[in-house]
Amino acid sequence: MTGNGYVIKVNGTPFPNALLAPEGYSNTPNRRQDKNSYTDGRGTTRRNILPVKRTTFKLKTKDWLTYGQKLIVQAFFPNRDRVTVECWNDEINDYETTVFYVPDIEYTVKKIINGNFYYNSIEFEYIAYGEE
Repeated sequence: MTGNGYVIKVNGTPFPNALLAPEGYSNTPNRRQDKNSYTDGRGTTRRNILPVKRTTFKLKTKDWLTYGQKLIVQAFFPNRDRVTVECWNDEINDYETTVFYVPDIEYTVKKIINGNFYYNSIEFEYIAYGEE
């Protein structure tokens, strides 16, 4: 078995796989950041890689989410400015626990049936603050 059956966990609760879209999890683990890197006159790249690495990942939900399912999804970023997440990292092939923020999210009501909202799939991203 690759992982423990989930891609992210917040406050000890795994994100429900039933709400993930097919191909609904992607990650860019341990992103390197450069400062003042350049290509010299001979064409050689000179990199100054900072010690802090940042993981980012995206989740995409299935289509036709009910209002109740949307509330479940939102529980995985109770404070978008700072949320501690255990997530699968494909570079280390293991889970890591990191502090992330979640940028703006767009919600689209697909249809209203008998007064109930149904939503298009929701895509959201977690961006790590970064750690050494």
